[in-house]
Amino acid sequence: MSSMNTSAQPRRFLSGDAALLGLAAFWLIFLNGIRLLTLPDEGRYTGVAWDMLRHGDISTPLLDGMPYFHKPPLFYWLDAISMRVFGMNEWAVRLPSVLGAWLALFATYAFVRRNYGVAAARITVLIMATMPLFFGAAQFANMDMLVAGLISATVLAGAETIMRRDSGRPWRAMSALMGALAGLAFLAKGLIGPVLPGGVLFFWLLLRRDGKGMLALLRPATLLAFAVVALPWCVVMQARYPGFFHYFFVYQHFQRFLDSGFNNKEPILFYVPVLIATALPWTLWGLGLFRRPFWKAERDPKGVRRLMAIWGLVVLVFFSIPASKLVGYILPALPPLAFLLAERVRETIARDGAASMRHGRRASITFVAAVVLCLITLVIAAISTFSRSAKPLGEVMRQDARPGDALVMLHSYGFDLQFYARYTRPAWVVDNWSDPSIAHTDSWRKELLDASAFDPTVQVLISQQEWKRRVCSGPVGTRYWVLGESGDQNRYPLLAGVKPAASTKKNSLWLLDADAAFKQRVCGETPTAG
Repeated sequence: MSSMNTSAQPRRFLSGDAALLGLAAFWLIFLNGIRLLTLPDEGRYTGVAWDMLRHGDISTPLLDGMPYFHKPPLFYWLDAISMRVFGMNEWAVRLPSVLGAWLALFATYAFVRRNYGVAAARITVLIMATMPLFFGAAQFANMDMLVAGLISATVLAGAETIMRRDSGRPWRAMSALMGALAGLAFLAKGLIGPVLPGGVLFFWLLLRRDGKGMLALLRPATLLAFAVVALPWCVVMQARYPGFFHYFFVYQHFQRFLDSGFNNKEPILFYVPVLIATALPWTLWGLGLFRRPFWKAERDPKGVRRLMAIWGLVVLVFFSIPASKLVGYILPALPPLAFLLAERVRETIARDGAASMRHGRRASITFVAAVVLCLITLVIAAISTFSRSAKPLGEVMRQDARPGDALVMLHSYGFDLQFYARYTRPAWVVDNWSDPSIAHTDSWRKELLDASAFDPTVQVLISQQEWKRRVCSGPVGTRYWVLGESGDQNRYPLLAGVKPAASTKKNSLWLLDADAAFKQRVCGETPTAG
């Protein structure tokens, strides 16, 4: 009888683990399709994945048909696969972010459960999953949540390697897994993928005075696993597009990190209030983290609390250095913050008598408030996307477009229009591309101009004069869908007298039919049939 009870207990734990992690996955995914794509980020990254998919070659990230090397390809690969499997919809394009968030939850739960106990692991997962920033980022189609999940998994695989080595258990395979995860983190967002976990583990092992632990994480097999995952794509891109190494590593990594000329400038302490605000209401439990007894060695015999503190501080300091700051950058600090807050909740509830019941009720109220705050934030975000989305225009174009129709964008780039219209060719973007100031501004124009340098044969960045020349020299009967702003019909002669086919608060969409009469009026000569 006792043997049966012993074998049943692990099964109960495993079923409880699966139920909790399954519920967390449902929580992260069940509402992720209610919003339209947020501009510019979701439109940009989804558009790149769609561009790769429609070209039938997902090796090279493409923006309007041109090589786009601002970020590495892992998110685009996953997004393209998701669109192929689940269709062209908002739910599918946000699935890679959900996977990144769930990976962070799973890795944190597994590590804490093994090294700190089931109760700590479960509370940590509940807190992390209901932090508004974590919940929102899991439903946002960009790289931040995916790389945060992989950074978290890399840190925890490295820490688990050390824990296993300390206890005499097999650890070499876990070290190699850490290398592979660091390679995936690199493919998710570049050098921060391996650099941040490396910094966290370095300072943790330095605090432990564990030189042998550092060697355990730098085994040849571990470095090989990283190289096999991370390097082939870079080598192929450099061979295909000379100049890739300099642009991707020197400019996009080091110059953007150190240069103050990019957008989103914020003060050095920007992320401190961001962390406090975006993890509410759980951060209300955090005052005890600054008390010395919380950090006593007898309360943390394996050093997990110190690991988590170092982890959070490394991420906070690293992203506070550059002048350009975005809220999503701080996501890798949420798993350690969730663990430390869970420890405060667990210790507070563990008090004897009436205080324990009172604090238990307080924790329950905090959890409910966190869930409600996450949902309110999601609703607000959903409402805010309607005014800027090109979906109404894309649906009109999708219903009426014919094979051979061309898409033209005037002095702007509608990142989400081609996705919603299911348009399968690059658009012509009309602007003053000879303006030298474009090269010195952090803008969508510079993104497109940089991309055009890698493949000059894709001539989609054109002047107003070139647009007219192409219309006049093109076959009679070609139709042109034109995206612009209300009032552009007064600024562009080709639009004179043409009523928009559809309009939103921000943009208008015209349909030009270059028939014989149109070309006679616009081009000033009798066109030849084509």
